[in-house]
Amino acid sequence: MKKLKNAIIIVVSILITISCNYQNKNEREIKQYLDNKEVEYELICKEAGLEVWKFYSDTTHNSMSNYKQKFYQFYKDDTLIHNISLWSKNLDKIENDTVKKRIELWQNIITCAQVDFDSKIIELQDNLETQIAEYPSEKHTKEEIEIKIKELISLRNNKAKALGYSNYAYMILQNTGIDTLWFEKLIDVIDNVTLPKYNEFVQTIKEKKDTDSIEYTDIRDYIIKSYQLNDFPNIDKDKMEVLLEITLKNIGLDINKMPIQFQIADLPPGIGGFGNCIDIPSDFRAVVKQDLSFRYVLHEIGHGLHLTNVKTKSPILKGYEWSTGNSADTYSEAMAETIGKFSQNSYWLQKNGYSESQIDSLIQLRKEIAPIWLRLELIRSLYEIELYKNPKKSAIEIKNELYKKYLLINKDFSKNANLIMLSYVSYPVYEQNYLIADIISWQIHDYLANKFGKEYAFNKDVGEFLIKNCWKDGELLAWRNRLIKSTETDLDIEGYLKYNGF
Repeated sequence: MKKLKNAIIIVVSILITISCNYQNKNEREIKQYLDNKEVEYELICKEAGLEVWKFYSDTTHNSMSNYKQKFYQFYKDDTLIHNISLWSKNLDKIENDTVKKRIELWQNIITCAQVDFDSKIIELQDNLETQIAEYPSEKHTKEEIEIKIKELISLRNNKAKALGYSNYAYMILQNTGIDTLWFEKLIDVIDNVTLPKYNEFVQTIKEKKDTDSIEYTDIRDYIIKSYQLNDFPNIDKDKMEVLLEITLKNIGLDINKMPIQFQIADLPPGIGGFGNCIDIPSDFRAVVKQDLSFRYVLHEIGHGLHLTNVKTKSPILKGYEWSTGNSADTYSEAMAETIGKFSQNSYWLQKNGYSESQIDSLIQLRKEIAPIWLRLELIRSLYEIELYKNPKKSAIEIKNELYKKYLLINKDFSKNANLIMLSYVSYPVYEQNYLIADIISWQIHDYLANKFGKEYAFNKDVGEFLIKNCWKDGELLAWRNRLIKSTETDLDIEGYLKYNGF
């Protein structure tokens, strides 16, 4: 009996060894296949970066069609599609977390590519990008361009539905790290928390006017102030470059030793600045409008600091932006905004000519306007999503409904160019990333203040902390896991709203 038991143990051990050897061999083969495909992938990404850079930095270059055609051919690879699908269904059998993450990202990319790199969609998108780059022009009317953008929305929706999604916007959210139910709950929380104070604000206006309703003109000045606050501080153009270098050196980052460059140029409608990592991590370029504020120049440079400090060797983990699903766009914007927010730090402002009373007044004004600003952010985040959820409704109708719901006003948008923004064509369903990024970046700054002290904007260890905890691993972790790693907690919406006076 004892001999039989020993024999069984030996057989089981052999089977386990064979299974492990097979699994290890299989994972090595998967890794080798991914390594080879990612070399091809990165070459196209670099070509895309150069082509897009020319589009934004050179006014005579009005096309971004070549790289799309190359991706179109690349994603027609049936073996790639089959392998990623098979491995995705068997992720639980893969032990290596890095290989597992690479497969997850590939699945996201291939899913979105079936829509974004469809031949009809590429053709229409190319035409629209050229037309918007030339807008306003006698060649194309506002109405003609908007009709084509609605057609693009319809094409994207149809393709997304064929893949099992209710609409294209939800496909984008799900494949860039934003669960739709989680996102809807986030919107509801901000809506419910900010509504009482917004109602108080509206009631004050009604009493002053002795009326039962308000109009857009009644809140327009407050909306303007909220945008001005986000453009703050006001820095002379001739001082920007030097102040940029000093601000970064204060936290231990020397931009002159990094492969980062930026220039000023005219940009298409809806684009204030554009940061583009052509080769991660060795070639980042940013282009900004002449009138872009210092805070937003810092934001664009923040993209470069993030991407030029990615240490991973796997191209798919580096976070190239040219195929939707490769990066968590929310986190990418948060990293840029984290750098931008250094210019609004109280101690930074004191060092750069603002008195304590001025800073206190700005903080107080920010809290007073927060109900309007955050509800405007809800509109901004939801507008494009609603376009895809309700393709039969006009852009005018959707925007009017959002203003009624969140600002309680009935505004006529019939004379606006409601759809003519390059981002709606080239970077669809992107606006919600800025709202979430604002929360993440506030949370990181709050953590830095607790870890390094209130004068953290002048602590040279901060830059190294950001590199180690926020940037170096690229897309290895989901964005919420990255946030937990760097701040020891998940998204702190409650703390963010409290900071804003709620």
